[in-house]
Formats: sequence, C-alpha cells, structure tokens
Amino acid sequence: MSRLDPRRLWGAGARRTAFRSIASVAALLIALQSLTLAPAHADDSGAVTLGHLLGKRISDGRIGTDVGMIVVDAVTGEVLWARQPDRLLQPASNMKIVTAVTTLAALGPSTRFPTSVLQGSGPKQLILQGGGDPLLTERNLADLARRTRAQFPRGTRVFVHVDGDLFPPTSRAAGWVDHYLGHAVGLVQALAIHGDNSIHPAGHAVQYFAAQLRKRGLKVTIAGNQDAPLNAPVIARFRGHTSANAVAVMLSLSESEVAEVLFRQVAIASGQPPTWAGARRAAHQTLAALGIDASRMALIDGSGLSRKDRISPRFLSQVLRVARVVQTPRFAAMFRASAMPVAGKSGTLGDRYGRFASSTSQCARGRVQAKTGTIYGTISLSGLAKARAGGPRIFSVIVNHRPGRYPANETRHALDGLAATVVGCWK
Repeated sequence: MSRLDPRRLWGAGARRTAFRSIASVAALLIALQSLTLAPAHADDSGAVTLGHLLGKRISDGRIGTDVGMIVVDAVTGEVLWARQPDRLLQPASNMKIVTAVTTLAALGPSTRFPTSVLQGSGPKQLILQGGGDPLLTERNLADLARRTRAQFPRGTRVFVHVDGDLFPPTSRAAGWVDHYLGHAVGLVQALAIHGDNSIHPAGHAVQYFAAQLRKRGLKVTIAGNQDAPLNAPVIARFRGHTSANAVAVMLSLSESEVAEVLFRQVAIASGQPPTWAGARRAAHQTLAALGIDASRMALIDGSGLSRKDRISPRFLSQVLRVARVVQTPRFAAMFRASAMPVAGKSGTLGDRYGRFASSTSQCARGRVQAKTGTIYGTISLSGLAKARAGGPRIFSVIVNHRPGRYPANETRHALDGLAATVVGCWK
C-alpha cells in the first residue's frame, strides 16, 4: 500500500501538480460523471448565494446548535462553506463511510471470506470453520450440508465441531449500551448467519448446519469447539461473499453487524490482531497510508454505534474525496447504485424512509448520494451532490444533541433541505 503525502492530496501545490495537464482534468471530470445521480442543469447559484442560504438554513430549530457541516468542491478540494467543520462529533452510521474506505483499501473489492467443512481427527469428525463472512446465509450453509452429506452413506453418525478462532472472543465495544446486543448488533464472531444479531451467532450457525445434515439423512452430534488441524482435508467449502458486496450491503442498509466484521477483517489484512484495539490501530494505519490524518479522531468501532466515536465533518469530507476523486477506481464499489444510498431512490434514502420527499428537498432526488446516520441525539448525512452549477460537491453534516422537542424525522428533513441547498435546487 503506497503512502501518499497529505499535502499532495489537499494543498494548493497539489492542485497545481494534479491539474498541470488538460488530460488529467478531463480524466477527473469523466470519473466524476459516473455518479449514479440525475443530470445537472445550468444555474446561476454561486458560492456567495450558497453560503448565505446554508448559513440561514442551518440555524433551524430542528437541527439545534451542536452541529458541524462542510461543503467542498469535489474537483479542487476547495472549501465552499463550513460551520464548525473541525468539531469532533458522534457520527452515528456515518462511521460506516470510514469502514468502507478502510475495507476496500486494505482488502480490495474481490477478497472472499470462505466457510469450510474440514475433516477433524477422524473420518467422521467434521469441523465447521468460519472465515468471517459477514453475508453468510442459511442457503449457503444448507448447500454446504448438501455437499457434505454426499461424502457419507445415509445414516452415518458424524460429530460436528466449530472452529471460529479467526476472531478472538469479544465483548461489546466501548460506548455500546447494553440493549444494542441482540438488536442493533450481535457479538462479532467468525461464524455467523447474516442478520443474526445475537450473542451466540456461531452456536446458531452450527445448529442450523447440523439440522440440514439431519434433514439429508445423517445422524449428527454437535461436539463443541475445536481448532482445525493444520492442512486438514476439505470436505466442502463455500468460497464466500466479496468484500465489495459486503461494503455495498453495509452502506445501503446501514448494517452494523457487517461493519463490525469488516472492522476485524481490515485488522487481519493489516497484520493487526482482530480485537477492538487491533482493529482501531488498523483503521488509523490504513487511513494514514491514504494520506488521511485520523490522529484526532476516535474510531472506537466500525459501525458508529459507540457513543465514544468522534470524527469531524472535515475528516469525513477528506475520506470521501480520496475515495471518489483521488483514487476513484480503487473505491468504485462504494458508489454503485446498490451501495451508497441515492436520495429518494435507494437504501436508507429510499421512498420507504420518507427521505427527500418534502417540497424543499424533493428537487434533489437522484442528485445526492450519501450515507445516513441516526442514533439517539445524533442525525448525520455525508456524501456527494451533483450541483446544478459549479460542478460536483462533497458535503458532511453531523448533528449532535438533536432538539428533543422535534421528532427525529423532522431533523432528517432539515438535513435533506441542506443537501438540496448544496445541490442548488432549493432557492
């Protein structure tokens, strides 16, 4: 992984170097046009108008005063407008933008996470080995059971063990409240069925696998945990889902369990232990290699559930700009229509969530691609806007201590209006 000097990414010298040739400008603009957003139309909005409107509209009772926001020209990196851009705020699920970038930087888009059935100490001893696949399904396990059953005569008794040692035993992250476990997220284990946000996901997975073996005519005893012997024969293997697919699901549906598994996979890929502390070190290490200084940020977990996470809008804008502009091909999986939500169209910005549906923000439908975030007093929205004039923009807005006298949806609608202002369609 090559290390980039931050001054080459963000400074005035970088702009002179990066745009020295017309060809480089053209290539950058072509990359930016690949956004899954609606076409732009001519408009006479300028930076002065943008600043005036944002300054007025961010002073909204639904938003409150504990808010940070930044708007950046995506091509040049110039800050077009900001309000407390360096304030360290709890980001909620906007933290998943950071996890997406570190995942694709450390693992690339095509890394797979295999789940295997291995032979143990004897021919009837089976070991179900988890590879930390965050998208493993019941169908995948059923197919493993079908192929495993084909190796034994009907009625054979087999003993099924679990090897989930890719990840060490873990507890909840610092800053997680008790009721998160079993609801918003489960204990992070290397063997788990996607969607099982419980405290025993590996146990549930092996029980399901055993039931599928019984259904196909084998007698099964679940025999507890056992590490797979070195070079154990493979009886059956599911090669696993890709890192790009996992990132897409995490961003589109804001899947916290997927984020926490990827948090650990980045640690492994970076040579760190897949513990909370190791994953945090790996995230900082990976960002530093991209030229992003995260030294002031508190990256406690991968999902943004922790109440101790702290990042700034400027930091998020830098992460987004590296991913969407500076190293576009490397992070393309983040910006597919099936990944980062598109306003009024997909994911957590889709119609079912009532986003970009008001008279002030519906003009930005299809023009904004951004990650949502909601947790207690935090509402956040960070991403890309296809402006009607002046080229594409990157923005990040994070609200903490949301005024409780307003429903959360009212604060979300206020942020949608800010994004429409960035687009330039709400006058």
